[in-house]
Amino acid sequence: MILTRQRRGRRPAVVVGLVLTGVLVTGCGSSLGIHPGSAAVVGDQTVSMSTIDDTATLYCQVYLTSQQSQQTPSGPQPMGLFRSFVAASLAKRLLGQALADQYEVEPARGYQSQLSQIQQAFASAPADQRQAVIDVAGSDAYLQNVQVAIGQRLTGNQGQSTADVKAALRRGEVATEEWLNDHDAFIDPVFNISVDGGKFSREQDQTSYPMSALASAGAQTTAAPEESYTSALPAAQRCG
Repeated sequence: MILTRQRRGRRPAVVVGLVLTGVLVTGCGSSLGIHPGSAAVVGDQTVSMSTIDDTATLYCQVYLTSQQSQQTPSGPQPMGLFRSFVAASLAKRLLGQALADQYEVEPARGYQSQLSQIQQAFASAPADQRQAVIDVAGSDAYLQNVQVAIGQRLTGNQGQSTADVKAALRRGEVATEEWLNDHDAFIDPVFNISVDGGKFSREQDQTSYPMSALASAGAQTTAAPEESYTSALPAAQRCG
């Protein structure tokens, strides 16, 4: 996701948009391979459930701060939505780090540009909240620019035109698929995240099923659950 520098009053749209897009990331794998306490495993790297919870809480705080300055706030959201988005984003970072190690590359220069935009947009936020936004909102840019760097290395084409960068990205995506074929990658089914060839999305987990109307409303795969579902959740399970 490409973020642009915005005035302080416009910053909320960035956070709300990121949470509500429903475009997520994960690896593939069997639940039998998950490590106890791990939310995601990619190769030999893991993200713990506690890290997901802590980061989701910080991301929620940024969201609530953003809500205060919005003229048309979108209202409370289920914490489960935040946790899924955070889990997906951090798993994507793990994948990018594993690929960078495999091919001995650093992210292409586009990542630093987007990182600077995020830092500027959230410069007034507390340091821990700003880092949470960088870790989560910057994950797409991180993985994509690692893939660009891999493509440039494999093809030898260091061109910076739009066509050159897109071609490098496509080659890097192929390398990602090849890597996933040979390495374990897993995200806990509780987050309802799936992957197809390195492309990530949110979908209903087929290993469990909602038994009530309320649970069914929360299990839908659309980005924003029904308001009736969110309002019925305990306060600890809502952001806002």
